[in-house]
Amino acid sequence: MSSLKARIEKILNAIQSLDQKYLTYDELNSKLNLSEHLSGEEKFDEVVEAISTYTVNGKSDKWMAKLYGGGSEASLLAEFFIAYINPNCHTYAASPLFTVTENKIIDKILGWVGWGEGSTGIFLPGGSYCSLIAIICARYCKYPFSKTAGIHFPTQIVSSTNSHYSMEKSAIMMGMGTDNVIKIDYKTTTPEQFEEVVKKNNIFLINSTFGTTSEGTLESIEKFSKTLKKFNIWHHIDACVGGVALFSEKYRYLTSSFTHADSITIDCHKCLNINHQCSMLLVKNKEFLTESSRTIAPYLFHKDSENDISNRSFQCGRKADGFKLWFCDQVDDLDAQATLIFERNIKFKKIIKEDERFEPVNPDSLTHCCFKIKSPKEVQIYEITARLRREGRFVEYFRDYFRIVVVNQNIGEKRVL
Repeated sequence: MSSLKARIEKILNAIQSLDQKYLTYDELNSKLNLSEHLSGEEKFDEVVEAISTYTVNGKSDKWMAKLYGGGSEASLLAEFFIAYINPNCHTYAASPLFTVTENKIIDKILGWVGWGEGSTGIFLPGGSYCSLIAIICARYCKYPFSKTAGIHFPTQIVSSTNSHYSMEKSAIMMGMGTDNVIKIDYKTTTPEQFEEVVKKNNIFLINSTFGTTSEGTLESIEKFSKTLKKFNIWHHIDACVGGVALFSEKYRYLTSSFTHADSITIDCHKCLNINHQCSMLLVKNKEFLTESSRTIAPYLFHKDSENDISNRSFQCGRKADGFKLWFCDQVDDLDAQATLIFERNIKFKKIIKEDERFEPVNPDSLTHCCFKIKSPKEVQIYEITARLRREGRFVEYFRDYFRIVVVNQNIGEKRVL
């Protein structure tokens, strides 16, 4: 243990002073050709030095490129517990505390959503995987025979033109094919037009996004609700970005539509600044999550296995991501962090709007600040972001505009201003 403590102290000292030198792939590849003639401890020191020098620092106040920050101190401590104990959250017998804490935090969030008894949830490795499982649940709901016999005719899902690419990825993994992901513009499509699309296809799910990846906007499909009910179409909300509004007492009202959905995906490692990964899938009717994946495995599930989380999971090996969120909920102020991301964004958008050098893009964005540079010449947006990266400043771009996200807790008021 003394050796472990000494190494941890070296790592902590190193990562608190990351140099953040950004190199090209080939440059970095050559730098990591470490000497083979060093002792074990010397090689450890060289590895730590390389990490502290060439790692992009998500905790830096210059990191505003992605939908996540450097992670909170509380979630780092939770990760340490998980890494040291190395549990597998598949059965209660193997991970009793981690099982109970995952269920506790899920129940708390389900209460905010407004679903009653019979709803459930599960932590899964990433928002894309959560959406995949939601689609499987929806297919099982509409076509329960698909679990045993498969489906031998085309089926479709509907998503917006601004949805995340995980919809297409899921269609590939399910054997549906990307041609069966029907993309429509939710703003311009009328209820009558949508119903015609439904009549011509075998649609079993529609996906709406609560905080799009590119712009951070909210999508509404309320005008399609009658058709969804008429044709028994599952409504999944991809709230990976904006779903953390549930944790903010001030902004929770924005999630009022969640109660009408059949499933919801939330990434707490994004705007809640929890360490990667911390993704959850919530399902209104637990039967579809449990039965769509349940199989007989007598070597693992026994008579007392009613509390085994793997009973509602396609995975057997599961990391204790639910414990991580529960731990942070106990020792940190998640309400303050969730509120902070929205209020920082409001301030940043105001600054951009009042600056004559910039042109706001989509001012209704929930979590992103998107803008263009006003210029009589063509703006070389890729070259600008590449130069900023070399200077250790990180922003993102999409098409012809910049995207700033201020999730990182270390971004002070002066940096935002």
